[in-house]
Amino acid sequence: MLHLPEFWKSLPKESELRDKYAPPVEFKVQWVFPWAAGVLGVVALVTGGVAAGILLLAGGVGMGFWLSTRARAAEDARARWSRSWICRRCPATFLREEGLAA
Repeated sequence: MLHLPEFWKSLPKESELRDKYAPPVEFKVQWVFPWAAGVLGVVALVTGGVAAGILLLAGGVGMGFWLSTRARAAEDARARWSRSWICRRCPATFLREEGLAA
């Protein structure tokens, strides 16, 4: 039984297992679009475009929620990967708390 991140680092570059056990991709959140939609929504509300303002504000909030959910899921996947172990007898990966003592 080996710690998965250490096992992955020990694999040679040309190993096909390197892709299989690679860490999950880090998700970079770009907050520019939700902020821009929110600012444009406020500007539209102030200038009299109520429907456009509400639509832009709702879109900005929705996009922000969606981005934060994806970022949280990516962080959880990376944390799970960093806590995972791999069995050398079988290709199973598991968390230590989920493993059974033999």
